[in-house]
Amino acid sequence: MVREEDIKLMSRIAIYEKRDGKREIPINSFYKRDYVRLNVLKAIASATFVFVLIFAMVVFYNVDYVLANITKMDYKQMGFRVLGIYAVWILIYWVIARILYAKRYENVHPNIILYNHRLKKLQETKQKEVLKAKGGVVINEDPVDF
Repeated sequence: MVREEDIKLMSRIAIYEKRDGKREIPINSFYKRDYVRLNVLKAIASATFVFVLIFAMVVFYNVDYVLANITKMDYKQMGFRVLGIYAVWILIYWVIARILYAKRYENVHPNIILYNHRLKKLQETKQKEVLKAKGGVVINEDPVDF
């Protein structure tokens, strides 16, 4: 038998799954530390790609200077300078990504707890109904099977 309370509960679950759940439920499949590390790693890979693109654009923009002074340049000093800039670039991305994804996980966690609570409550009511249909008895909201 379908009860009004079960319908409301199923509706709330379905609305959550359709809206915020698409983004939040997959986050729950990770531990916080793993979620943050994975996304920080993705951010660092993206930052490296962007840094290489920006570096290439700067070189292409200054191609006249580079070709005119190709034999006079101190490549060791230039390499250390580029690596220093890259290290600062990655450090900034790492800090921002770590804070952002840790906060995102923390913001999702209460919604997931409520979602899991509603699912558990719905499952318990369904188990009680199935037990009653099989001829079991529910005493003080605790199912007893004979």
